Amino acid sequence: MSIEKDQSQEVKIQTNIIKFPNVKENQDLVEQRLQHAKLIQTICQKMDHEKFDQLPLLEDEVKLLSNHGETIEFPKYIAARLISVLATTINQHSFMEEYL
Repeated sequence: MSIEKDQSQEVKIQTNIIKFPNVKENQDLVEQRLQHAKLIQTICQKMDHEKFDQLPLLEDEVKLLSNHGETIEFPKYIAARLISVLATTINQHSFMEEYL
C-alpha cells in the first residue's frame, strides 16, 4: 500500500500467512485485510495532515495498532507523528486519572 509515489512513503505490512497453491483464499482473511488497509489509510491521512495533533485516533485504529502494530512499517514522519499523538493521549488520560 502506497500513500505516495515515493518509495520512502510506502507503508509496508509483513505477515506470516502462507498462500498454498491451488487453494481458495479464505474470504474472512480477504475482508480483514481490506478493513486493515482502510484503517491504515485513515491513520496515514490523519498523520499526514498539518493539524495531525488535533485529529483523534478512533478506537478501531488504536486496536489495529495494538494488535498488529509490529507488522506495520510506516514512513518515518508518519511513525513519529503517531508516536507523538499516542504519547499525548496516554499523558492526558494519566493526568485526568489523578483527579478522579
